Amino acid sequence: MSDKKQQRVPEIHSYEEVDVGLYHTDSKGAQDSVGQHPSPEAAAPTRLYHVSRFYPWEIGSVLVAFGMIAATYSILSHYDGHQIPEWPFSINLNTLIALISTIMRAAMLVGVTAVISQTKWSWFSRPRPLMHLQYFDEASRSVSGSLSLLFVAPTSLLGILGALITILSLGIGPFTQQTIRTVGCLRIHDEVNASLPLAHFVPGNGTYYRIAAGMFEAQVDMKGTMINGIVNPTGNDTAIIPTCATGNCTFPHHNGITHSSIAMCSSCIDTTSLISGPSGNYGNYTLPNKLWVAPVSDMAYFNIGRDNMTWASSVFTPEFASVSRSALINVTVLSLTTATCSNDGGKQSCPIPNGYGGPTGLVATSCSLYPCLKNYDATMERGVLSEKVVSTQPAPINYVEAGIGPNEISPYMNYTALQTPCRVDDEWFDLSDISSVPKTEGRLFTEINIDGTNYTAPDECLYKMMSPYAIALSSFMGSDLLSGTCTYNSRQGQAISCGQKWWLSSLYQNKEASFDTLNTAFDQFATAVTNKFRTTGSSLYDSTTHETVNGLVNEVTVCTVFQWEWLLMPTLLVAATAAILVVIILENKRHRGQPVWKSSLLPLLYYGFDHKHSDQHAPNKPAMNLFEMNQAASEMKATFRNGVNAGFVDVTDRQSLDYALRQRARDADVDSLIDRA
Repeated sequence: MSDKKQQRVPEIHSYEEVDVGLYHTDSKGAQDSVGQHPSPEAAAPTRLYHVSRFYPWEIGSVLVAFGMIAATYSILSHYDGHQIPEWPFSINLNTLIALISTIMRAAMLVGVTAVISQTKWSWFSRPRPLMHLQYFDEASRSVSGSLSLLFVAPTSLLGILGALITILSLGIGPFTQQTIRTVGCLRIHDEVNASLPLAHFVPGNGTYYRIAAGMFEAQVDMKGTMINGIVNPTGNDTAIIPTCATGNCTFPHHNGITHSSIAMCSSCIDTTSLISGPSGNYGNYTLPNKLWVAPVSDMAYFNIGRDNMTWASSVFTPEFASVSRSALINVTVLSLTTATCSNDGGKQSCPIPNGYGGPTGLVATSCSLYPCLKNYDATMERGVLSEKVVSTQPAPINYVEAGIGPNEISPYMNYTALQTPCRVDDEWFDLSDISSVPKTEGRLFTEINIDGTNYTAPDECLYKMMSPYAIALSSFMGSDLLSGTCTYNSRQGQAISCGQKWWLSSLYQNKEASFDTLNTAFDQFATAVTNKFRTTGSSLYDSTTHETVNGLVNEVTVCTVFQWEWLLMPTLLVAATAAILVVIILENKRHRGQPVWKSSLLPLLYYGFDHKHSDQHAPNKPAMNLFEMNQAASEMKATFRNGVNAGFVDVTDRQSLDYALRQRARDADVDSLIDRA
């Protein structure tokens, strides 16, 4: 329509990153073209100036460097406290981190190189020694060059920062390796299990035999265990042997208890105060139960025997009074000892100052050995089993089960303890609901009286010692093991003679026995017997089945510890690289008169001294940017001439070049019209 304004065809200044205004696009030649262009000041704003397009690789490399930092944090955080991973081809975590740090440094230095290279062009905005150009170029390529630049261009902030980053980047590898510290750690071995023996019921098969009506004898292995329990209570012969393949095992626990077992316990009281004497021809010292010792040659220095303990009721503790009534044996030890003597200023003072063999004192200890339930907390570390007794519970005769009264005897009675809380089918029950345990097929229940109240409890919660076996143990301890008299004569040195009861001398402790040593000795003896119960006892449901508590096997391996502090330096360097890259981009955007050339050599050829090459064609045009310069260089041919007039010589076919430029300009016009339509 005639009233419409005719659209103006836009002026084309560049095409495919090439400023076509720098070249001749018509047949009139260069001279006519030059006159059509404005001055550099007027022409500069017409250029589509997107500085960031000159830094795609640098921006991408910095992003890669940040990605490598993030990957390092992520990988090491994932494996922190875990076993070092095992990968194919012997690749380990250190190898991976070394590779990541190498990529990180290489990517970071791409940006640093660009910053230093671009800074050198702005450095010459003022008169500088031409040699500085070489220093900047070397700084962008090597650590040694960066060191030199620190002294050559100390006022170039970006150049100095780039040089420092290059130098400090040498520490990225060592610093990232320091982030990984290896320590020994434990991991669960899934292929094997740990176990400890325990017993719900004793005796096991073949552990005792009947010798007469109402008389039973323990097997020889138990007798040997009891003797060892006196002379070598902490030896391997009486120790529990765990199953733990690696020597490091743990066991599941509830309320601090990993397992429980029928056991033997001891309780002792000091009865020294009940000793009377001296009396008789030999100056005997005597207890109310008729045990005696005399500090005379070849007389009793040590005496031990069983009794009913009624004579010592005045010194009973509540615990001792309770357990002594249902004990397998109550035994009393009376001994001469120097442990009760006092030392005043280096002078020994004893209750018996003129005894045979020197001053001496007295000690009397009464102990009860009784069936009980022991609750344990066990763990094994470095091949050493640590099994602590958390609590004990007496196992008195269960008269309700036997259907007899407290003063009656039956071959069917058992010493029984009820464990509460008790786990049945993965549920925990206590006295309030123990009778509500599901009565499933095959499960046995037993009545038991606890504090005057009868309960019906599943056998899983009961720990029992059968009466005939208790008789066998009591008989051996009372008549043979813990009964006898030991005498002393100076020809024996410090030892006492116990005849065939030679093991009793261990309790004498070379005349240094005390209540503490005797209390410990009986406790260790009870532990040795308990360990034998656990290895020979059985389940309440099957006398041929030995029970165990199963645990987890831990193996010592190598784990990683992430020391994140060592990543601060690489992180700061990458951040600093990003910062100076942003600054150089902003400077290039603000100072558009200085093109982005970075490390290109072409500006030195196109814009040598006084622009001898470029100004002869277009003296009023702004300097070409890197893309334009690369395009122009790709269409120009040159040769280097040696000799007196050495230098590059332009051998480009001008006709072909002009045609190519005109064709490019026409293509640009067409494309521009299409875009505007």
